Amino acid sequence: MGRRPKAKNVYRDKKQEIKLDKKEKRGRRGRLPKIQITESGETAEGKVIIGVSMGDPTGIGPEVTVKALLDKSIRKKIFPIIFGDKGVLTKLAEDIGLKVRFREISTLDNLKSIALGEKELLVKSISNLKMTRLRYGRPDRNCGRAMVNYVKEAVKACLDGYVHAIVTAPINKEIINEAGFRYGGHTEMIAELTGTKEFTMMFVSKHFKVSLVTIHVPLKDVSMRITPQRIYKVGLLTWKTLRQYFGLKNPKIGVCGLNPHAGEGGIFGDEEKDMIYPAIVSMRSIGIDAEGPLSPDTAFWKAYNKQFDAIIAMYHDQGLIPVKLVDFDNAVNLTIGIPIIRTSPDHGTAYNIAGKGIADPSSMKAAVELAYQMYLTKKSLEEQKKEQAVDEKKKEEKVDQEIRRYRISEEELQEYIYL
Repeated sequence: MGRRPKAKNVYRDKKQEIKLDKKEKRGRRGRLPKIQITESGETAEGKVIIGVSMGDPTGIGPEVTVKALLDKSIRKKIFPIIFGDKGVLTKLAEDIGLKVRFREISTLDNLKSIALGEKELLVKSISNLKMTRLRYGRPDRNCGRAMVNYVKEAVKACLDGYVHAIVTAPINKEIINEAGFRYGGHTEMIAELTGTKEFTMMFVSKHFKVSLVTIHVPLKDVSMRITPQRIYKVGLLTWKTLRQYFGLKNPKIGVCGLNPHAGEGGIFGDEEKDMIYPAIVSMRSIGIDAEGPLSPDTAFWKAYNKQFDAIIAMYHDQGLIPVKLVDFDNAVNLTIGIPIIRTSPDHGTAYNIAGKGIADPSSMKAAVELAYQMYLTKKSLEEQKKEQAVDEKKKEEKVDQEIRRYRISEEELQEYIYL
């Protein structure tokens, strides 16, 4: 396994430049609109800054985004900025009776000096959609490019260090494909934007952490996609994520089989013997505590009872059904393998309730909370490593001082030689 190349910021490539509206372009030339700083309110200084892409304008993404970011418990911990469309958000707030003021910015350079009131949210408008032409609950092709550009700007802000993590509200995969973007979803899109080759989805809830070997793949193709190499790489990504972002020094990972009863010794299939077990052996050979292939119908019971820190599932529904059954309202989708922190709620656009003011923001709040906790854990571990490095350097310097202080005489040297 070679070292993964450093993530590429594709936004430095002119071919990948996002089309900005006229107001944004004026801002880049230096004629920035003045931002009024309120005397009361909290700034981003010393807080974890979370960027949130607002998702499909005709779905529940904007609603759960605003509701989650207005939550007092969330605002105590983070400083949020929405990447989306101020006009869409303003119209939504009016329609469903949300008391909120949206403040628009065109640059992130002075982000830390901006103070927000309790009912204020910061917005970097990427699109200028006409809500008179859109209808809640009716996906529109005009929103496809906007959805993608919200995510692109949020990712860029994270890569450039303006925000510490990003949270993405639900998008419509069909609509973004109709708009000309060939992505299976957020996960594949963000992997491409960060130049990441090895990545996957991990679903995180109170009771489970589940990584997927295959993501958005038809069930009939799964058996062809679960190679020993792919399973092994997902194991590495899972192990590293548990250590780096969850602070687990020696995580225990359970690996599901593909077939009923994990193949029952080959009676129900050979994938366990030919594909999954060799990957587990490879994981163990480098010190990863992995167990399996496990019968899928009992693997999640064991994880629920804390016998495993994480489960590796072979395909989408194998991993997600248990998570959503037990923790639907608070489960979070996490992309692992990428060089930034990205989370999202575990639900979709929910067009049937869009614009009605009844969307539950619980999963969105959980996604923001997880991004916040992951950043703090990573930062804490990095600081510990720095302190350890400083301590080690001090020890080495002390030894060097002792070596210089104690000079062995020629007579003593001769004695050592003849001993």
